[in-house]
Amino acid sequence: MPDGRVQALPFGDLIAAAESRPASGAGWLSDLRARAGQRYARAGWPHARTESWKYTSLNVLAAETFVLEPRCDAAIPEGHILALDAPRIVLINGILHPRLSDLDHLPAGVTLHRLSDCGDWVHDIAAELIEETVSSDRLPLAALNSAMFQDAVLLDISNGAMADRPVHVISVGAGANAGYAPRIMIRAGRDSAADIVESHVGTGTSMYFANAVTQVSVGSGAVVGHYKFQNEMLDAFHIAMTAVELAEGAVYDNFVLSMGARLARNEIRGRISGARAEYRVNGAYLGTARQHLDNTTFIDHAAAGSRSREVYKGVLDGSSRGVFQGKILVRPDSQQTDGYQMNRAMLLSDRAEIDSKPELEIYADDVRCSHGATVGSLQEDQVFYLQARGIPRDLARRLLLAAYLDDAIDEARSETVREAMKRAVAGWLAGTDAGGGT
Repeated sequence: MPDGRVQALPFGDLIAAAESRPASGAGWLSDLRARAGQRYARAGWPHARTESWKYTSLNVLAAETFVLEPRCDAAIPEGHILALDAPRIVLINGILHPRLSDLDHLPAGVTLHRLSDCGDWVHDIAAELIEETVSSDRLPLAALNSAMFQDAVLLDISNGAMADRPVHVISVGAGANAGYAPRIMIRAGRDSAADIVESHVGTGTSMYFANAVTQVSVGSGAVVGHYKFQNEMLDAFHIAMTAVELAEGAVYDNFVLSMGARLARNEIRGRISGARAEYRVNGAYLGTARQHLDNTTFIDHAAAGSRSREVYKGVLDGSSRGVFQGKILVRPDSQQTDGYQMNRAMLLSDRAEIDSKPELEIYADDVRCSHGATVGSLQEDQVFYLQARGIPRDLARRLLLAAYLDDAIDEARSETVREAMKRAVAGWLAGTDAGGGT
């Protein structure tokens, strides 16, 4: 059971509830949870003096009460996920739902292991990955995930496998005040290639708290496309951390489209540990009303001759607030590093706000790194230009915003995913005030 320090922190009751579940009684998992709870206690709850949480207050989240809800009878909200022709792996409140999943139709060379149904060798892999993710006291919410998750899935891509279509992981939140911790692990073997897509959504109109962690290990020469669609219900909270490790010559292509949740934070931490690896982490965020959307990234160049590219674009309307924090670290032995980082935001309302903090920390002298941030608004002369050619004002605004966001989405290498995300953006623009303007 968690000690008193954990109980005094927000959601210590969720950790206690996880420990009390009969299905989670395996000794190795109990020990792992106990260590994660200790790290959570040492880290403490993020506050304004915590540098990486300076622009995102979790006080509103901490004030709510959530329950560990194991229900698995929810339906997939088809209109809210990315529209893809791909086999599905469905999690309801963080627990694999085999009946809604296409477990028999995964691409050749891609195997799904469920933590509760597999042997010791998978437990050993999972334990090592999980310990790596929560080893830093600066990641309290990741430690909370490890202390409370009920199920976990490992997607294992065998050496040399070439997946012929994406795998779609759909995480659904269901039930009033549900608190849950999706845990997804992706391990790409040497010289393999696969695209993994995540859709994070909810059902009904109830508030819930999704505290997600995804871990990706990309073997030497492997190519992984990893794409995420965050479209939670607007009363929900979504806190997510993705941890990535790249071996020599590996390629990791990531894109995150974030448009849901009352408060959302998507944190991506990548370590390039092999030479000549390529790391791409890009995204787009769309906010309206009083939404708070945080994108925080950390790229650790720990090997020579590696490249990273990072482009985020946002559209913020109403009283929404965006946050972008991006840090690139180049270690002393990481010569010939090429890093690029850019965040651009468009504010459609005088009440919308963006906090942008790009950062470089370089300890090598043979590098090429740059970063930047811009903030602007929709140009009325461009709207007028389209209106003068017979295009109605509302449609003109939507066309300009779509073109602005398409430029970011085009960073994703998968054409299938790009088209699905562009359709999602078009739906958002058509259904919000941001697309119409007054």
